[in-house]
Formats: sequence, C-alpha cells, structure tokens
Amino acid sequence: MKASRDARTWCEISLSALRHNLRTLRRGLPRGGRVLAVVKDDAYGHGLVPVARALTRAGCEEFGVACVAEGIQLRQAGIRQPILILGSTLPFEFSLALRHRLTLTLSSLSEARELARTAQRTRLPALVQAKLDTGMNRLGATPDEFSELLFFIAQQPQLDLLGTFTHLACADSNPVFTRRQLLRSSLLPKNLPHHWANTAALVSRLTFASTHARPGLGLYGYNPIGRSTPRLKPVLSWKSRILVVRSVARGESISYGATFRAPRNLKVATVATGYAHGLPRSLSSRGHALVQGQLCPILGRVTMDMTLLDVSRLPSARRGQEVVWIGRSGSFTRTATDLAREAGTIPWEIFTRIHPSLPRHLS
Repeated sequence: MKASRDARTWCEISLSALRHNLRTLRRGLPRGGRVLAVVKDDAYGHGLVPVARALTRAGCEEFGVACVAEGIQLRQAGIRQPILILGSTLPFEFSLALRHRLTLTLSSLSEARELARTAQRTRLPALVQAKLDTGMNRLGATPDEFSELLFFIAQQPQLDLLGTFTHLACADSNPVFTRRQLLRSSLLPKNLPHHWANTAALVSRLTFASTHARPGLGLYGYNPIGRSTPRLKPVLSWKSRILVVRSVARGESISYGATFRAPRNLKVATVATGYAHGLPRSLSSRGHALVQGQLCPILGRVTMDMTLLDVSRLPSARRGQEVVWIGRSGSFTRTATDLAREAGTIPWEIFTRIHPSLPRHLS
C-alpha cells in the first residue's frame, strides 16, 4: 500500500487481513457458533467504524464495545447487529443506550434496579446481558449473587435478558486458574446465549461450551499465547518519515536530558513520531524501527513528536524516507509484539496508544 504523499506519520489497515482473521478464528467454533467481535477502544486503535463495517460485510454476527458512546457511533454508521457494552454503564447514560438499542452489561442488583427504573420511566425496553465474575474481580456478579441477579431480571418486564457471560483473566498464561474459572462458569444458564471464549481460549482450543466466541486481539492478527497456529495476519502497519539526517560527532549528547552520548561518529535521522502520537517513551535508547529494511536503534529519549534513529549503516538515508515502526520493510517485519517487548508492555497497549487522529489508510 502506498502512503499518502502528505503524511508524516500514519497507519495502514489491511481489511483483507481482518477478514482472513475472522475466517480463521471462526474455524474453531462448533456448528452454529456466533462471533461477538470485540471492537472496543476504537477497534484496538485500528478504527472503529471501518473495522466494524468490514466485519459486518464478512458476516460477523455481533459486536462488543467499551461504552455507550462507541455503541452510538456504530449505530450512526449503520451497524444494525447487536452491540454489547462490555463495560459498566452509568445511570446518566441509560436513556441514550435504550434509544439506540444497545445491550447493557449488568454486574449487580443495584445496576439492574437503576436500569429498571430508567426503562420504566422512558417506556423503552432495556436489552441486557448478566455478567458472572469467575475470578477476574473487575466486573460481574459473584457466584453467590448471580442467581439473585438473574431472578431479579426475570421479574422485570422492561428488562430483556439476551444472554450471560464471564471473562477469563489469564487464558493465555495460567491453565490451572483458567480451568477453575471454567468450572465456575457452569453457573451460566445453558438455555440462554452465553460466552467466555476470548482469542486465547480459541487458539488454545479449550473445550468449547458456549454459544458465542468473543475474539479481540486475534481479529487484529495477533496470537496472545505466542504459538504459530492458527495463522493470523497483522492488520495494522505504522509508518513515519525522516525529517532530517545529520552527523553527530563522537562524545556529543543526543535528545533531552543528554542521557545518550555518541560512542563514535554517527549518522542520525530525526523521525516525525513521538509519544504524542503514541510511541512509548519507554522505548528511549532501547527501541528500534526499520529503515530500508534495516533495524535502526532509537538514540536517546523519545520526545513529544520526534524520535532519533541511528542510520549510520544507511548511506542513502534521506529526508522524507519511510520509517516503519510496525510492518514490513524490505525482507524484514516488525510486529506490535516486537515493539511491546522493547517497551516493556503488551501489544494491546501499543495499538491503543496510537493516536486516533493519525491517518488510517484502508486497503
């Protein structure tokens, strides 16, 4: 994909890779299994509306978002599938959610009572799913409270219970804890739609006993358990341009704080990306980018909108040349996992750090 000529730093989004990932993940479902695609937080930084539209055309049945505002954005973009608000919704957001037929997560009796009052006052039905806490201790009713929550919802004609779910805390890292959570998930009623299978559960082929899968990171091309199968394709590339190439003499300091001093004469490129664009500051003097298919180290501190790279091995490095933070350059590829490892974080954070104002070029 060719970048816009006037872009300084931008992302490229491969919708064909997105569709491939949906097909690949769907193969792990039993016949009749549905996909609830997690597109929260701007589709993990990939662009909420274009991602949801592409998944809709590819046959995705449902969507999960973080909050009411994201759900409304999808409705206004023409998405008609069920949309589940995965987070907790505050009382002042209830009326908007009901008007746009968004499905709300209920984790407690107090939330259910608040919502029932709003639904009664507005005379609008409230679509809900009840969440069971099986060990994450973030949202969801405890096992002792869950049956009482379900009973209350069943007694409220204005509350329409569409399903139940739970969330696996460490399906990518702790099989013993995950098995404990799955045992607790037996409280999810089998006569209703129910789901717990995130990407890690899907790719690790846990025994599938729910009606829906709920992939997130896998849709965007990454396997959270780090194995080679299934074959997923990264959807996002992140690129920038060199602003200036200059010589720095041995012993001279580079960037804020003078934390890096040139051990020899260096050729240094100033690149039009910094932490304001989402590049972690923790990559200072430890991260890398690709230029002309070569891995180039970051020198000194990442600054607000510029970062310095050592391009000493690239005699033809020049102003305006492409720099790849995530993606392919020549015969080499850098992934969000590579960048996350250097930054001491996870791919999810790398994606969602990328500023939403950066251009996303679709293909």
